[in-house]
Amino acid sequence: MNVTVSNTTILNGARDTDSFLYINTENTIRVGFTPNRKATFNPGTLTQWSDDDNFNPTGTIIYLFGLEGLISSGWDWLRIKVDEDWNVSIWQDPQRGGYLGLVPTRRHSLAEGFSLPLTIDGLKIRDIKDQAAATLTFLYYNVDGITEGGSLNHQRAHVSVALREPPDVGPLPALTDDAGYHCRLATADAFGADPDVAWIKTTWPEQTAVPNEFTVDIGPGDGKTPVHAGKRTSLLLSFATADTEFGALASRADLANARVTADEGADGWTVIPHTDEQTPYWKIVIPEGRPLRGRLRFSEVVSHLEPGWSDLLVQYRGVPGYRDGQFTGRLYKYGPPYPSNVSFSIFKPRHDPSSGGYLRYSWDGFQEGHVYFFIAGPRGFLVRADVPYDIPDAGIHTDYVFRSSPQGCEAILRAERGPDSLIYIGSVPVPIIYV
Repeated sequence: MNVTVSNTTILNGARDTDSFLYINTENTIRVGFTPNRKATFNPGTLTQWSDDDNFNPTGTIIYLFGLEGLISSGWDWLRIKVDEDWNVSIWQDPQRGGYLGLVPTRRHSLAEGFSLPLTIDGLKIRDIKDQAAATLTFLYYNVDGITEGGSLNHQRAHVSVALREPPDVGPLPALTDDAGYHCRLATADAFGADPDVAWIKTTWPEQTAVPNEFTVDIGPGDGKTPVHAGKRTSLLLSFATADTEFGALASRADLANARVTADEGADGWTVIPHTDEQTPYWKIVIPEGRPLRGRLRFSEVVSHLEPGWSDLLVQYRGVPGYRDGQFTGRLYKYGPPYPSNVSFSIFKPRHDPSSGGYLRYSWDGFQEGHVYFFIAGPRGFLVRADVPYDIPDAGIHTDYVFRSSPQGCEAILRAERGPDSLIYIGSVPVPIIYV
Protein backbone atom coordinates (compact mmCIF):
# COMPACT_ATOMS: atom_id res chain seq x y z
CA MET A 1 0.00 0.00 0.00
CA ASN A 2 1.32 3.41 -0.96
CA VAL A 3 1.18 6.14 1.69
CA THR A 4 1.61 9.81 0.77
CA VAL A 5 1.75 13.01 2.80
CA SER A 6 0.94 16.50 1.49
CA ASN A 7 0.83 19.82 3.34
CA THR A 8 -2.46 21.75 3.11
CA THR A 9 -1.54 24.61 5.47
CA ILE A 10 -2.55 28.03 4.11
CA LEU A 11 0.04 30.77 4.72
CA ASN A 12 -0.02 34.25 3.22
CA GLY A 13 -3.05 33.32 1.18
CA ALA A 14 -1.48 30.30 -0.52
CA ARG A 15 -0.62 26.67 0.09
CA ASP A 16 1.88 24.22 -1.35
CA THR A 17 0.86 20.57 -1.39
CA ASP A 18 4.33 18.97 -1.43
CA SER A 19 5.38 16.48 1.25
CA PHE A 20 6.77 18.83 3.92
CA LEU A 21 6.18 20.47 7.31
CA TYR A 22 6.65 24.14 8.16
CA ILE A 23 8.89 24.61 11.20
CA ASN A 24 7.80 26.87 14.07
CA THR A 25 4.28 26.66 12.61
CA GLU A 26 1.02 24.80 13.20
CA ASN A 27 0.51 22.47 10.22
CA THR A 28 -2.37 20.67 8.55
CA ILE A 29 -1.46 17.63 6.48
CA ARG A 30 -3.39 15.26 4.26
CA VAL A 31 -2.40 11.59 4.27
CA GLY A 32 -3.45 9.31 1.41
CA PHE A 33 -3.61 5.51 1.71
CA THR A 34 -3.63 3.95 -1.78
CA PRO A 35 -3.74 0.12 -1.94
CA ASN A 36 -2.05 -1.77 -4.76
CA ARG A 37 -4.96 -4.22 -4.84
CA LYS A 38 -8.54 -4.33 -3.57
CA ALA A 39 -8.58 -3.49 0.14
CA THR A 40 -11.01 -2.86 2.98
CA PHE A 41 -10.53 -0.61 6.01
CA ASN A 42 -12.82 -1.68 8.86
CA PRO A 43 -13.79 0.36 11.95
CA GLY A 44 -11.28 -0.40 14.66
CA THR A 45 -10.77 -0.05 18.38
CA LEU A 46 -8.16 2.45 19.55
CA THR A 47 -5.55 0.28 21.24
CA GLN A 48 -2.10 1.23 22.51
CA TRP A 49 0.61 -0.28 20.31
CA SER A 50 2.69 -3.22 21.50
CA ASP A 51 5.71 -4.89 19.90
CA ASP A 52 4.53 -8.28 21.17
CA ASP A 53 4.44 -10.82 18.32
CA ASN A 54 0.89 -11.77 19.30
CA PHE A 55 -0.42 -8.19 19.27
CA ASN A 56 -3.58 -8.19 17.17
CA PRO A 57 -5.91 -5.20 17.63
CA THR A 58 -9.57 -5.23 16.58
CA GLY A 59 -10.32 -3.84 13.15
CA THR A 60 -8.08 -1.53 11.12
CA ILE A 61 -5.72 0.66 13.10
CA ILE A 62 -2.86 2.84 11.86
CA TYR A 63 -0.03 4.11 14.06
CA LEU A 64 1.96 7.21 13.14
CA PHE A 65 5.50 7.31 14.55
CA GLY A 66 8.21 9.91 14.02
CA LEU A 67 6.52 12.99 15.50
CA GLU A 68 8.55 12.88 18.71
CA GLY A 69 11.34 15.44 18.34
CA LEU A 70 9.34 17.35 15.73
CA ILE A 71 6.45 18.64 17.86
CA SER A 72 7.23 21.89 19.69
CA SER A 73 8.17 21.60 23.35
CA GLY A 74 5.21 22.49 25.54
CA TRP A 75 2.70 21.99 22.72
CA ASP A 76 -0.53 20.33 23.84
CA TRP A 77 -0.72 17.11 21.79
CA LEU A 78 -4.46 17.00 22.52
CA ARG A 79 -4.82 19.85 20.02
CA ILE A 80 -4.00 17.35 17.27
CA LYS A 81 -7.28 16.56 15.50
CA VAL A 82 -8.44 14.42 12.56
CA ASP A 83 -11.41 14.64 10.20
CA GLU A 84 -14.80 13.08 11.00
CA ASP A 85 -14.07 9.80 9.18
CA TRP A 86 -11.35 8.96 11.71
CA ASN A 87 -10.77 8.76 15.45
CA VAL A 88 -7.41 9.47 17.07
CA SER A 89 -5.64 8.73 20.35
CA ILE A 90 -2.23 9.88 21.52
CA TRP A 91 0.17 7.72 23.51
CA GLN A 92 3.77 7.68 24.70
CA ASP A 93 6.23 4.85 24.08
CA PRO A 94 9.53 4.56 26.01
CA GLN A 95 11.59 4.13 22.83
CA ARG A 96 9.54 5.92 20.15
CA GLY A 97 8.12 8.79 22.20
CA GLY A 98 4.75 10.32 21.35
CA TYR A 99 2.74 8.68 18.58
CA LEU A 100 -0.77 8.66 17.16
CA GLY A 101 -3.27 5.80 16.87
CA LEU A 102 -5.84 6.24 14.08
CA VAL A 103 -8.93 4.17 13.26
CA PRO A 104 -11.62 4.67 10.60
CA THR A 105 -15.13 5.34 11.93
CA ARG A 106 -16.80 3.38 9.13
CA ARG A 107 -16.02 0.69 6.57
CA HIS A 108 -14.18 1.74 3.39
CA SER A 109 -13.74 -0.65 0.44
CA LEU A 110 -11.24 0.57 -2.15
CA ALA A 111 -10.36 -0.73 -5.57
CA GLU A 112 -6.71 -0.81 -6.63
CA GLY A 113 -5.31 2.69 -7.14
CA PHE A 114 -8.07 4.52 -5.23
CA SER A 115 -7.07 6.54 -2.17
CA LEU A 116 -8.52 6.87 1.34
CA PRO A 117 -7.78 10.37 2.73
CA LEU A 118 -6.96 11.38 6.30
CA THR A 119 -6.57 14.99 7.44
CA ILE A 120 -4.46 15.69 10.55
CA ASP A 121 -4.55 19.20 12.04
CA GLY A 122 -2.66 20.84 14.89
CA LEU A 123 0.89 19.60 14.22
CA LYS A 124 3.00 22.40 15.71
CA ILE A 125 6.56 21.77 14.55
CA ARG A 126 9.41 23.20 16.58
CA ASP A 127 12.12 25.51 15.20
CA ILE A 128 14.47 22.91 13.63
CA LYS A 129 16.77 24.91 11.39
CA ASP A 130 19.58 22.34 11.55
CA GLN A 131 17.50 19.50 10.12
CA ALA A 132 16.51 19.15 6.47
CA ALA A 133 13.92 16.39 6.57
CA ALA A 134 12.24 13.79 8.75
CA THR A 135 10.93 10.27 8.23
CA LEU A 136 7.36 9.49 9.28
CA THR A 137 6.48 5.82 9.79
CA PHE A 138 2.94 4.51 9.32
CA LEU A 139 2.36 1.07 10.87
CA TYR A 140 -0.98 -0.35 9.77
CA TYR A 141 -2.85 -3.41 11.05
CA ASN A 142 -5.74 -5.47 9.66
CA VAL A 143 -6.28 -3.84 6.28
CA ASP A 144 -8.17 -6.63 4.52
CA GLY A 145 -6.54 -7.56 1.22
CA ILE A 146 -3.21 -5.97 2.19
CA THR A 147 -2.17 -7.47 5.53
CA GLU A 148 -2.42 -11.11 6.51
CA GLY A 149 -3.54 -12.88 9.64
CA GLY A 150 -1.51 -13.98 12.65
CA SER A 151 1.94 -12.47 13.08
CA LEU A 152 1.75 -10.91 9.60
CA ASN A 153 -1.32 -8.79 10.31
CA HIS A 154 0.58 -5.56 9.81
CA GLN A 155 2.81 -3.72 7.36
CA ARG A 156 4.62 -0.38 7.42
CA ALA A 157 5.42 2.55 5.16
CA HIS A 158 8.16 5.16 5.60
CA VAL A 159 7.52 8.63 4.15
CA SER A 160 10.12 11.40 3.82
CA VAL A 161 8.91 14.93 4.62
CA ALA A 162 10.93 18.09 4.10
CA LEU A 163 11.24 20.67 6.89
CA ARG A 164 10.81 24.25 5.66
CA GLU A 165 10.80 27.71 7.11
CA PRO A 166 7.43 29.42 6.57
CA PRO A 167 7.40 32.04 3.79
CA ASP A 168 7.62 35.67 4.90
CA VAL A 169 6.26 37.12 1.66
CA GLY A 170 3.20 36.62 -0.51
CA PRO A 171 2.82 33.81 -3.06
CA LEU A 172 5.79 33.29 -5.36
CA PRO A 173 6.08 30.81 -8.24
CA ALA A 174 7.66 27.39 -7.76
CA LEU A 175 10.73 26.33 -9.75
CA THR A 176 8.95 23.10 -10.64
CA ASP A 177 5.99 24.94 -12.16
CA ASP A 178 7.65 27.98 -13.72
CA ALA A 179 10.88 26.46 -15.02
CA GLY A 180 10.07 22.74 -14.94
CA TYR A 181 12.88 21.91 -12.51
CA HIS A 182 13.43 18.23 -11.81
CA CYS A 183 16.15 15.67 -11.22
CA ARG A 184 17.12 12.62 -13.24
CA LEU A 185 18.85 9.69 -11.56
CA ALA A 186 21.03 7.16 -13.36
CA THR A 187 23.36 4.24 -12.60
CA ALA A 188 26.08 2.98 -14.91
CA ASP A 189 24.84 -0.63 -14.80
CA ALA A 190 21.16 0.26 -14.89
CA PHE A 191 18.65 -1.69 -16.90
CA GLY A 192 14.91 -1.47 -17.12
CA ALA A 193 11.93 -0.01 -18.90
CA ASP A 194 11.51 2.67 -16.22
CA PRO A 195 13.45 5.83 -17.20
CA ASP A 196 15.47 8.02 -14.85
CA VAL A 197 15.73 5.43 -12.06
CA ALA A 198 18.79 4.69 -9.93
CA TRP A 199 19.09 0.92 -9.51
CA ILE A 200 20.47 0.12 -6.04
CA LYS A 201 21.87 -3.31 -5.23
CA THR A 202 20.82 -4.40 -1.76
CA THR A 203 23.08 -6.27 0.64
CA TRP A 204 21.66 -9.49 2.06
CA PRO A 205 22.45 -10.65 5.65
CA GLU A 206 25.82 -12.36 5.97
CA GLN A 207 26.89 -10.80 2.67
CA THR A 208 29.80 -8.37 2.29
CA ALA A 209 28.44 -4.82 1.91
CA VAL A 210 27.68 -3.95 -1.71
CA PRO A 211 28.40 -0.24 -2.43
CA ASN A 212 26.40 1.65 -5.05
CA GLU A 213 27.09 4.72 -7.15
CA PHE A 214 24.61 6.86 -9.08
CA THR A 215 24.33 10.36 -10.54
CA VAL A 216 21.70 13.05 -10.05
CA ASP A 217 21.20 15.58 -12.85
CA ILE A 218 19.41 18.72 -11.61
CA GLY A 219 18.09 21.33 -13.99
CA PRO A 220 15.14 22.98 -15.75
CA GLY A 221 12.72 21.35 -18.16
CA ASP A 222 13.53 20.88 -21.83
CA GLY A 223 13.80 24.21 -23.61
CA LYS A 224 13.78 26.15 -20.33
CA THR A 225 16.54 28.54 -19.25
CA PRO A 226 18.16 27.74 -15.88
CA VAL A 227 17.71 30.25 -13.08
CA HIS A 228 20.74 31.67 -11.27
CA ALA A 229 21.69 31.29 -7.63
CA GLY A 230 21.41 34.11 -5.13
CA LYS A 231 23.40 34.85 -2.00
CA ARG A 232 21.64 32.16 0.05
CA THR A 233 20.76 29.55 -2.59
CA SER A 234 21.25 25.94 -1.50
CA LEU A 235 20.00 22.42 -2.18
CA LEU A 236 19.28 19.81 0.49
CA LEU A 237 19.34 16.13 -0.52
CA SER A 238 17.96 13.36 1.68
CA PHE A 239 16.24 9.97 1.72
CA ALA A 240 13.66 8.30 3.92
CA THR A 241 15.77 6.36 6.42
CA ALA A 242 14.70 3.50 8.67
CA ASP A 243 15.77 0.08 9.90
CA THR A 244 12.88 -1.63 8.10
CA GLU A 245 11.62 -1.81 4.53
CA PHE A 246 8.80 -0.17 2.53
CA GLY A 247 9.70 3.31 1.35
CA ALA A 248 13.05 3.79 3.08
CA LEU A 249 16.28 3.62 1.08
CA ALA A 250 18.56 2.54 3.92
CA SER A 251 19.30 2.88 7.62
CA ARG A 252 21.33 5.71 9.16
CA ALA A 253 24.20 3.25 9.65
CA ASP A 254 24.08 2.27 5.97
CA LEU A 255 24.37 5.91 4.89
CA ALA A 256 27.11 6.86 7.35
CA ASN A 257 29.85 6.46 4.72
CA ALA A 258 27.88 7.66 1.69
CA ARG A 259 29.59 10.46 -0.25
CA VAL A 260 28.26 13.18 -2.52
CA THR A 261 30.58 15.03 -4.91
CA ALA A 262 30.08 17.77 -7.47
CA ASP A 263 30.31 16.47 -11.03
CA GLU A 264 29.73 17.74 -14.57
CA GLY A 265 28.30 21.26 -14.72
CA ALA A 266 28.48 21.74 -10.93
CA ASP A 267 31.67 23.82 -10.81
CA GLY A 268 32.02 25.65 -7.52
CA TRP A 269 29.19 23.75 -5.80
CA THR A 270 30.16 22.99 -2.20
CA VAL A 271 28.90 19.78 -0.57
CA ILE A 272 28.42 19.85 3.22
CA PRO A 273 27.47 16.41 4.64
CA HIS A 274 25.18 16.05 7.66
CA THR A 275 25.21 12.28 7.97
CA ASP A 276 24.99 12.27 11.77
CA GLU A 277 21.44 13.66 11.79
CA GLN A 278 18.39 11.50 12.52
CA THR A 279 17.57 11.80 8.82
CA PRO A 280 20.97 12.25 7.10
CA TYR A 281 21.21 14.93 4.43
CA TRP A 282 23.71 16.75 2.24
CA LYS A 283 23.64 20.54 1.82
CA ILE A 284 24.80 21.87 -1.55
CA VAL A 285 25.83 25.55 -1.56
CA ILE A 286 25.79 27.15 -5.02
CA PRO A 287 27.84 30.33 -5.60
CA GLU A 288 25.87 33.49 -6.33
CA GLY A 289 25.29 34.07 -10.02
CA ARG A 290 25.95 30.46 -11.06
CA PRO A 291 23.23 28.65 -13.06
CA LEU A 292 21.18 26.16 -11.08
CA ARG A 293 22.03 23.21 -13.30
CA GLY A 294 24.56 20.48 -12.71
CA ARG A 295 25.31 16.88 -11.82
CA LEU A 296 25.98 15.38 -8.39
CA ARG A 297 27.43 11.92 -7.80
CA PHE A 298 26.53 9.63 -4.91
CA SER A 299 28.97 6.85 -4.01
CA GLU A 300 29.45 4.28 -1.24
CA VAL A 301 25.67 3.98 -0.82
CA VAL A 302 24.77 0.73 0.97
CA SER A 303 21.33 -0.66 1.80
CA HIS A 304 20.46 -3.72 3.88
CA LEU A 305 16.71 -3.23 3.39
CA GLU A 306 14.33 -5.35 1.34
CA PRO A 307 13.95 -4.65 -2.39
CA GLY A 308 11.45 -1.96 -3.32
CA TRP A 309 10.97 1.66 -4.37
CA SER A 310 12.29 4.72 -2.57
CA ASP A 311 12.75 8.42 -3.36
CA LEU A 312 15.52 11.00 -3.29
CA LEU A 313 14.16 14.26 -1.87
CA VAL A 314 15.74 17.42 -3.33
CA GLN A 315 14.85 20.71 -1.63
CA TYR A 316 15.78 24.11 -2.98
CA ARG A 317 16.05 27.20 -0.79
CA GLY A 318 16.84 30.85 -1.30
CA VAL A 319 16.37 30.99 -5.09
CA PRO A 320 15.65 34.63 -6.00
CA GLY A 321 12.09 35.18 -7.17
CA TYR A 322 10.87 31.71 -6.18
CA ARG A 323 9.39 30.19 -3.06
CA ASP A 324 11.24 27.34 -1.38
CA GLY A 325 10.18 23.97 -2.73
CA GLN A 326 11.20 20.45 -3.65
CA PHE A 327 11.14 17.65 -6.20
CA THR A 328 11.98 13.96 -6.06
CA GLY A 329 13.88 11.29 -7.98
CA ARG A 330 13.19 7.56 -7.96
CA LEU A 331 15.37 4.67 -6.80
CA TYR A 332 14.73 0.95 -6.88
CA LYS A 333 16.48 -1.47 -4.52
CA TYR A 334 16.91 -4.94 -6.00
CA GLY A 335 18.67 -8.28 -5.59
CA PRO A 336 20.49 -10.30 -4.83
CA PRO A 337 20.75 -11.77 -7.43
CA TYR A 338 22.05 -8.91 -9.57
CA PRO A 339 21.38 -9.11 -13.30
CA SER A 340 23.71 -7.58 -15.87
CA ASN A 341 23.91 -7.55 -19.67
CA VAL A 342 20.22 -8.41 -19.85
CA SER A 343 18.98 -8.84 -23.41
CA PHE A 344 15.58 -9.90 -24.76
CA SER A 345 14.39 -9.86 -28.37
CA ILE A 346 11.77 -11.52 -30.54
CA PHE A 347 12.90 -12.75 -33.96
CA LYS A 348 10.26 -12.95 -36.71
CA PRO A 349 10.56 -14.00 -40.37
CA ARG A 350 10.66 -11.01 -42.67
CA HIS A 351 8.65 -12.82 -45.37
CA ASP A 352 5.77 -13.56 -42.96
CA PRO A 353 5.62 -10.79 -40.31
CA SER A 354 2.16 -11.86 -39.13
CA SER A 355 3.43 -15.20 -37.91
CA GLY A 356 4.73 -15.97 -34.46
CA GLY A 357 8.31 -15.38 -33.40
CA TYR A 358 11.18 -16.81 -31.41
CA LEU A 359 12.19 -15.31 -28.10
CA ARG A 360 15.92 -15.04 -27.50
CA TYR A 361 17.26 -13.91 -24.15
CA SER A 362 20.47 -13.84 -22.18
CA TRP A 363 21.89 -12.37 -19.01
CA ASP A 364 25.02 -12.49 -16.87
CA GLY A 365 25.96 -11.97 -13.28
CA PHE A 366 23.29 -13.89 -11.38
CA GLN A 367 24.32 -15.47 -8.14
CA GLU A 368 22.96 -18.83 -7.07
CA GLY A 369 19.18 -19.02 -7.30
CA HIS A 370 16.43 -19.16 -9.88
CA VAL A 371 15.30 -16.23 -11.96
CA TYR A 372 11.88 -16.08 -13.58
CA PHE A 373 10.52 -13.85 -16.31
CA PHE A 374 7.35 -13.29 -18.24
CA ILE A 375 6.62 -11.21 -21.32
CA ALA A 376 4.00 -8.51 -20.94
CA GLY A 377 2.39 -6.93 -23.98
CA PRO A 378 0.33 -3.75 -24.40
CA ARG A 379 -2.72 -3.35 -22.16
CA GLY A 380 -1.48 -6.07 -19.85
CA PHE A 381 -1.54 -8.81 -22.54
CA LEU A 382 0.77 -11.69 -21.62
CA VAL A 383 2.61 -13.25 -24.56
CA ARG A 384 2.49 -16.98 -23.85
CA ALA A 385 4.67 -19.74 -25.23
CA ASP A 386 4.16 -23.52 -25.22
CA VAL A 387 5.73 -23.46 -21.77
CA PRO A 388 4.54 -21.79 -18.54
CA TYR A 389 4.85 -18.02 -18.64
CA ASP A 390 7.17 -18.21 -15.63
CA ILE A 391 10.33 -19.73 -17.11
CA PRO A 392 13.00 -20.70 -14.55
CA ASP A 393 16.52 -20.44 -15.86
CA ALA A 394 19.73 -18.60 -15.14
CA GLY A 395 22.60 -17.46 -17.31
CA ILE A 396 21.47 -19.22 -20.49
CA HIS A 397 20.70 -18.28 -24.08
CA THR A 398 17.80 -20.10 -25.76
CA ASP A 399 14.70 -19.78 -27.94
CA TYR A 400 10.98 -20.16 -27.29
CA VAL A 401 8.25 -20.20 -29.91
CA PHE A 402 5.50 -17.57 -29.64
CA ARG A 403 2.13 -17.88 -31.34
CA SER A 404 1.80 -14.08 -31.34
CA SER A 405 4.16 -11.23 -30.60
CA PRO A 406 2.78 -7.68 -30.62
CA GLN A 407 4.89 -4.54 -30.60
CA GLY A 408 5.65 -2.82 -27.31
CA CYS A 409 6.44 -5.85 -25.13
CA GLU A 410 8.63 -5.87 -22.06
CA ALA A 411 10.25 -8.69 -20.11
CA ILE A 412 9.67 -8.57 -16.36
CA LEU A 413 12.23 -10.39 -14.23
CA ARG A 414 11.67 -11.81 -10.78
CA ALA A 415 13.91 -13.80 -8.46
CA GLU A 416 13.26 -16.33 -5.71
CA ARG A 417 13.40 -14.94 -2.19
CA GLY A 418 12.37 -17.77 0.10
CA PRO A 419 9.66 -20.42 -0.38
CA ASP A 420 6.80 -19.26 -2.62
CA SER A 421 8.25 -15.74 -2.71
CA LEU A 422 9.31 -13.86 -5.84
CA ILE A 423 10.72 -10.33 -5.87
CA TYR A 424 10.78 -7.94 -8.81
CA ILE A 425 14.34 -7.26 -9.99
CA GLY A 426 13.76 -5.29 -13.15
CA SER A 427 12.26 -5.08 -16.61
CA VAL A 428 13.58 -4.47 -20.11
CA PRO A 429 11.90 -3.69 -23.43
CA VAL A 430 11.65 -6.53 -25.94
CA PRO A 431 12.25 -5.33 -29.51
CA ILE A 432 11.03 -7.26 -32.54
CA ILE A 433 13.78 -8.10 -35.06
CA TYR A 434 12.87 -9.26 -38.57
CA VAL A 435 15.21 -11.82 -40.13
